Amino acid sequence: MMAAEQWYEYQDSYKRYGLDMKPKTEKKNITKVKNTSSKLSAKDRFRLLLLTVFMGALCVGLILATAYAASIKFNINSLAKENAVIQGEIENLNVKIESANNIQVIEAKATAELGMVYPASSQFVFIDENKETVKDFALVLKEQAYN
Repeated sequence: MMAAEQWYEYQDSYKRYGLDMKPKTEKKNITKVKNTSSKLSAKDRFRLLLLTVFMGALCVGLILATAYAASIKFNINSLAKENAVIQGEIENLNVKIESANNIQVIEAKATAELGMVYPASSQFVFIDENKETVKDFALVLKEQAYN
Protein backbone atom coordinates (compact mmCIF):
# COMPACT_ATOMS: atom_id res chain seq x y z
CA MET A 1 0.00 0.00 0.00
CA MET A 2 2.83 2.08 0.26
CA ALA A 3 2.93 2.42 -3.45
CA ALA A 4 -0.58 3.81 -3.53
CA GLU A 5 0.27 6.47 -1.00
CA GLN A 6 3.31 7.45 -2.99
CA TRP A 7 1.15 7.70 -6.09
CA TYR A 8 -1.19 10.12 -4.37
CA GLU A 9 1.71 12.21 -3.17
CA TYR A 10 3.12 12.14 -6.64
CA GLN A 11 -0.17 13.44 -7.95
CA ASP A 12 -0.29 16.18 -5.36
CA SER A 13 3.12 17.44 -6.44
CA TYR A 14 1.89 17.74 -10.02
CA LYS A 15 -1.26 19.51 -8.86
CA ARG A 16 0.89 22.26 -7.43
CA TYR A 17 2.10 23.09 -10.88
CA GLY A 18 -1.38 22.95 -12.43
CA LEU A 19 -1.32 19.46 -13.88
CA ASP A 20 -3.86 16.84 -13.10
CA MET A 21 -2.65 13.27 -13.20
CA LYS A 22 -6.01 11.56 -12.93
CA PRO A 23 -7.01 9.76 -16.11
CA LYS A 24 -9.68 11.62 -17.95
CA THR A 25 -12.86 9.81 -18.83
CA GLU A 26 -14.64 10.79 -21.97
CA LYS A 27 -18.05 12.21 -21.39
CA LYS A 28 -20.72 11.11 -23.74
CA ASN A 29 -22.73 13.96 -25.13
CA ILE A 30 -26.31 13.11 -24.57
CA THR A 31 -28.59 15.37 -26.60
CA LYS A 32 -32.23 15.43 -25.92
CA VAL A 33 -34.34 15.13 -29.02
CA LYS A 34 -37.40 17.26 -28.77
CA ASN A 35 -40.56 15.75 -30.10
CA THR A 36 -41.95 18.77 -31.95
CA SER A 37 -44.72 16.90 -33.68
CA SER A 38 -46.82 16.41 -30.58
CA LYS A 39 -46.19 19.66 -28.76
CA LEU A 40 -47.00 23.11 -30.14
CA SER A 41 -46.07 26.30 -28.48
CA ALA A 42 -48.71 28.87 -27.58
CA LYS A 43 -47.45 31.18 -30.31
CA ASP A 44 -47.85 28.44 -32.92
CA ARG A 45 -51.35 27.62 -31.67
CA PHE A 46 -52.29 31.29 -31.89
CA ARG A 47 -50.97 31.48 -35.45
CA LEU A 48 -52.91 28.35 -36.42
CA LEU A 49 -56.05 29.82 -34.88
CA LEU A 50 -55.60 33.07 -36.81
CA LEU A 51 -54.96 31.15 -40.02
CA THR A 52 -58.08 29.07 -39.47
CA VAL A 53 -60.21 32.16 -38.76
CA PHE A 54 -58.79 33.93 -41.83
CA MET A 55 -59.46 30.94 -44.09
CA GLY A 56 -62.99 30.62 -42.68
CA ALA A 57 -63.68 34.30 -43.30
CA LEU A 58 -62.28 33.97 -46.82
CA CYS A 59 -64.53 30.99 -47.53
CA VAL A 60 -67.59 32.78 -46.14
CA GLY A 61 -66.71 35.80 -48.28
CA LEU A 62 -66.47 33.63 -51.38
CA ILE A 63 -69.84 32.05 -50.62
CA LEU A 64 -71.45 35.45 -50.13
CA ALA A 65 -69.91 36.80 -53.35
CA THR A 66 -71.16 33.77 -55.27
CA ALA A 67 -74.65 34.17 -53.81
CA TYR A 68 -74.69 37.87 -54.71
CA ALA A 69 -73.53 37.11 -58.25
CA ALA A 70 -76.25 34.46 -58.58
CA SER A 71 -78.96 36.89 -57.47
CA ILE A 72 -77.72 39.50 -59.95
CA LYS A 73 -77.69 36.88 -62.72
CA PHE A 74 -81.26 35.89 -61.80
CA ASN A 75 -82.35 39.54 -62.03
CA ILE A 76 -80.61 39.92 -65.40
CA ASN A 77 -82.32 36.79 -66.74
CA SER A 78 -85.76 37.93 -65.55
CA LEU A 79 -85.23 41.36 -67.15
CA ALA A 80 -84.11 39.68 -70.37
CA LYS A 81 -87.32 37.62 -70.41
CA GLU A 82 -89.44 40.73 -69.83
CA ASN A 83 -87.50 42.49 -72.57
CA ALA A 84 -88.19 39.63 -74.98
CA VAL A 85 -91.93 39.81 -74.22
CA ILE A 86 -92.00 43.58 -74.73
CA GLN A 87 -89.96 43.24 -77.94
CA GLY A 88 -92.54 40.74 -79.23
CA GLU A 89 -95.35 43.19 -78.47
CA ILE A 90 -93.46 45.95 -80.29
CA GLU A 91 -93.06 43.73 -83.34
CA ASN A 92 -96.80 42.89 -83.28
CA LEU A 93 -97.66 46.59 -83.09
CA ASN A 94 -95.29 47.38 -85.97
CA VAL A 95 -96.98 44.71 -88.08
CA LYS A 96 -100.40 46.22 -87.23
CA ILE A 97 -99.15 49.70 -88.14
CA GLU A 98 -97.80 48.47 -91.47
CA SER A 99 -101.05 46.69 -92.26
CA ALA A 100 -103.09 49.76 -91.25
CA ASN A 101 -101.02 52.01 -93.53
CA ASN A 102 -101.63 49.77 -96.51
CA ILE A 103 -103.66 51.61 -99.19
CA GLN A 104 -106.05 48.68 -99.74
CA VAL A 105 -106.93 48.57 -96.03
CA ILE A 106 -107.50 52.33 -95.96
CA GLU A 107 -109.72 52.12 -99.07
CA ALA A 108 -111.74 49.23 -97.63
CA LYS A 109 -112.37 51.11 -94.37
CA ALA A 110 -113.30 54.30 -96.23
CA THR A 111 -115.88 52.58 -98.40
CA ALA A 112 -117.27 50.17 -95.78
CA GLU A 113 -117.28 52.16 -92.53
CA LEU A 114 -117.41 55.77 -93.74
CA GLY A 115 -119.53 55.24 -96.86
CA MET A 116 -117.14 57.07 -99.17
CA VAL A 117 -117.39 56.61 -102.95
CA TYR A 118 -115.16 57.50 -105.85
CA PRO A 119 -116.00 60.86 -107.52
CA ALA A 120 -117.73 60.90 -110.88
CA SER A 121 -115.99 62.38 -113.91
CA SER A 122 -118.01 65.56 -113.60
CA GLN A 123 -116.73 66.13 -110.06
CA PHE A 124 -113.03 66.25 -111.00
CA VAL A 125 -111.22 69.58 -110.73
CA PHE A 126 -108.13 70.24 -112.86
CA ILE A 127 -105.50 72.84 -112.11
CA ASP A 128 -104.03 74.88 -114.93
CA GLU A 129 -100.40 75.85 -114.57
CA ASN A 130 -100.61 78.98 -116.69
CA LYS A 131 -103.56 80.43 -114.88
CA GLU A 132 -102.89 83.07 -112.29
CA THR A 133 -103.22 81.83 -108.73
CA VAL A 134 -105.96 83.11 -106.51
CA LYS A 135 -104.82 84.76 -103.34
CA ASP A 136 -107.79 83.65 -101.20
CA PHE A 137 -108.19 80.02 -102.25
CA ALA A 138 -110.47 79.16 -99.30
CA LEU A 139 -112.96 81.86 -100.35
CA VAL A 140 -113.03 80.58 -103.96
CA LEU A 141 -113.65 77.01 -102.77
CA LYS A 142 -116.48 78.18 -100.52
CA GLU A 143 -118.16 80.03 -103.37
CA GLN A 144 -117.91 77.05 -105.71
CA ALA A 145 -119.21 74.66 -103.09
CA TYR A 146 -122.33 76.68 -102.27
CA ASN A 147 -123.17 77.82 -105.84
